[in-house]
Amino acid sequence: MEISDAKLNDLAKNRIKKLLDNIRVEGYTVCLERLRLITESWKKTEGQPTIIRVAKAFSHVLDNMTIFIEDGELIVGNGASKPMGLEFNPFFGPISIEELKKLEREGFIKVSEKDWPEIEKLAEYWKDKNFQFRMSELLNDEHLWLFAQTGILLPPFNSREECIGGLLESGISSGVNRWIGVIDFERVLNHGLNKIIREAEEELRKIRFIGNADAVNKTYFLKAVIIALKAVIRFANRYAELAKKMATFEQNPQRRKELERIAETCRWVPANPARNFYEALQSFWFIYLVTQQSTASAGRFDQYMYPFYMRDKNTGNITDEEVLELLCLLRIKDMHLLFVPLRDIKRQQYAGFAKWHNFTIGGITPEGTDATNELTYLMLEAAKIVRTPHPTLTLRVHEGTPDDLIVKALEVVRMGLGMPAFIGDKSYIEFLLSKGLPLDWARDYCVAGCIEPSIAGRSRQPKCTFFVAPKVLEIFINGGLDPRTGLKVGPFEVNVEDFKSFDEFVNAFKQYLAYFAKLAAELINIELACQKEFPPIVDSALMVDAIKEGKSLLDRKMPYENGAAISLCGMINVANSLAAIKRLVFEEKKITMRQLKKALAANWQGYEDIRRMCLQTPKYGNDDDYVDQITKDLYKFWADILSSLYTIWGERFLPAAISITSQWAGGAITGASPDGRFAGECLADGGASPQQGTDVNGPTAVIKSALKIDQTRFQSVLLNMKFHPSALKTVEDLRKLAVLIKTYFSMGGKHIQFNVV
Repeated sequence: MEISDAKLNDLAKNRIKKLLDNIRVEGYTVCLERLRLITESWKKTEGQPTIIRVAKAFSHVLDNMTIFIEDGELIVGNGASKPMGLEFNPFFGPISIEELKKLEREGFIKVSEKDWPEIEKLAEYWKDKNFQFRMSELLNDEHLWLFAQTGILLPPFNSREECIGGLLESGISSGVNRWIGVIDFERVLNHGLNKIIREAEEELRKIRFIGNADAVNKTYFLKAVIIALKAVIRFANRYAELAKKMATFEQNPQRRKELERIAETCRWVPANPARNFYEALQSFWFIYLVTQQSTASAGRFDQYMYPFYMRDKNTGNITDEEVLELLCLLRIKDMHLLFVPLRDIKRQQYAGFAKWHNFTIGGITPEGTDATNELTYLMLEAAKIVRTPHPTLTLRVHEGTPDDLIVKALEVVRMGLGMPAFIGDKSYIEFLLSKGLPLDWARDYCVAGCIEPSIAGRSRQPKCTFFVAPKVLEIFINGGLDPRTGLKVGPFEVNVEDFKSFDEFVNAFKQYLAYFAKLAAELINIELACQKEFPPIVDSALMVDAIKEGKSLLDRKMPYENGAAISLCGMINVANSLAAIKRLVFEEKKITMRQLKKALAANWQGYEDIRRMCLQTPKYGNDDDYVDQITKDLYKFWADILSSLYTIWGERFLPAAISITSQWAGGAITGASPDGRFAGECLADGGASPQQGTDVNGPTAVIKSALKIDQTRFQSVLLNMKFHPSALKTVEDLRKLAVLIKTYFSMGGKHIQFNVV
């Protein structure tokens, strides 16, 4: 493999600069087209099966929404009716006028004054027709509704009707799309949508209604697939017509040629198999645009795009410079796809435009050889050039990963982009093998969402949910009362001042953890069941055996059933807090539990001496077994709890430890904690990261602490580390860090990511 030192020419640089300038806007325009079009279709299809209604609404949007091609674009397809626009997803949740006006006051969005009456009218129409309204009807007062209000499972519910809140987005996905996974992009690129449509039509002809209870629902599903996929092809053809029309008026010969090629390409893909790299990229983008938007992970992009790249390189049809430009343009295009929750705390939970458009690179092949190729390097170079936060890159690392590749990745890291993330093949593959996957499947994993393992086209899980463990500790210390809401929510009343030993204290606390974990599982299962009514049709059609099964991906068992993950947020704070309680209350007896409770209730005001003592107790991240063993025990207990809880698909819930950005939202609803943290302060980030400012023994000590957690039982474990730019100045600095990364993964680590600040 020869790695080209590809450089952009002036034309490419100017194109990229112009398109980058276009995404830098002061406020995002709220568009009504999608909401209007879905409503029009929904009213016309009353009485028809819901899945057919969803397909027809999706089709109506694709056939009628405003489309455009920006000057200089080579990859086309817009997710909103205006550049950098936002559209409503009425299937998802309620449209809060109050939240919209708040976002407008903050300057985050722009709403035309004339649109407000129509928004209010349509919000009223959809208030009892979205999936969260369905959820609200199933929350009983005795347990689940009280639990939902606490925010232990983020976000806290304010009202039954609102639940987790509505959504503004860019992207044209059908249905609700609250799932994590990777569709079979490779199938579309190599075979085209027409082949899948023919398969669905053939399967439809074979259906008979004798002795088959699923025949009717299968019929509806296949008809919906045909409607939706034909609409995607027509959508691409609309761009072909637009590009052809623009070309006839274009004065610049170079741009006219580009538009003519766009027209030819969109006429061919995604209906048919891609014939070259450019067609494959455009086909990918159309499919990416119409599938799940907030977590639209691309899978092993450098692997399934590589045959198109090599074919063109070998025939002289493309250069690395041209590929690099296209990859830069893809990054810019992804920045148009936005995701904005219509709830303040939900936006805090997903801070920084978190949307998890994750592209997996590197790793090993299904046969076990190193998978690094030229595209792996070119994708990193594109990230260096464009410097956009999305899409995210995740580099799979194994013992044979070239050191030069890790150094190249660290060159991107030291620019302050926070990516790529690094994940360890050893731990991920061991985890997947423990779930019964064939070795070649396990080796071919990619990540979806943040860093959740997925098998493209073969697995699905719901959105990762965040369980705020310090909130449980707060409720436990307060005898079952949530101080924020005033609700009595504990499984039993308890007076923590009565415990005679630390073991008694911890065992009772674990009962609280187990109780709330069960309620979290119930709430997630309700959400999963209600989502099924608004299925993601295109996504479902592009999963393995979808046509044969004849069911939505939310309504079937998948070849790799990776269940549902409940992710810990702030368990490190709990471990640090328990270490403080163990030492100060039960061992050294420097303070009583009553004194600690008063100090926490006062948010440490007037109790600064107690806080000082709490801050001085052992903290996770310093290779100190006193607290690290408590951490290890808590994580083991969490894995044990979830292994006894089951999803609606009959699979066990999976443990995860990834807070992403939910540590801010989790901290905001949690009072002062015994580790010395103030009320409302951010919790520890990641899942195996130390609380900010408490790791004082260097990065090696952090890694040693993280490795004491049995990460093999966890679907994903996030470890974030911070470095000063001066620590990564030279190539030698990067090579030393590369050794640290490989060492961590060789010892069972799952993930590590670096922020350079």
